[in-house]
Amino acid sequence: MQDLLKSPALGRLLADFHQRNKTTALVCHGPIALLSTLPDAAGFVAKLEAGAMPATPKWIYSGYQMTVISNQEEEQAKPLLGGGEMKFYPQTALQRAGATFSSNATPWTGHVVVDRELITGQNPASALEVGQRLVERLK
Repeated sequence: MQDLLKSPALGRLLADFHQRNKTTALVCHGPIALLSTLPDAAGFVAKLEAGAMPATPKWIYSGYQMTVISNQEEEQAKPLLGGGEMKFYPQTALQRAGATFSSNATPWTGHVVVDRELITGQNPASALEVGQRLVERLK
């Protein structure tokens, strides 16, 4: 949640997968790593952490339908942080970058979104279906 979203190496790998239309599958907090493909991922994240509203950047996943752990689920999980605070929520970050977010009606139940080469699962309850969709794509 703190390092991969700013990793230039991961950004290059994901951008290559995107360019080649290779299937990419991510679950729960994992989709936040897609921000690593932003032209200035570290700058975008720094603005989010400061509470600023960064301008919508030019992003290769802009307009993609996707899911990630929802703000509602993060709020429900807050007691697990032991008094710590999240600097920003993955859902909000992806939406500000240009993603079209989709969520299930009931928190903590499975929800999977497939858009082009991207497969995303909202939370741990989505992992099995994400894996099944990935295997189908790789056959």
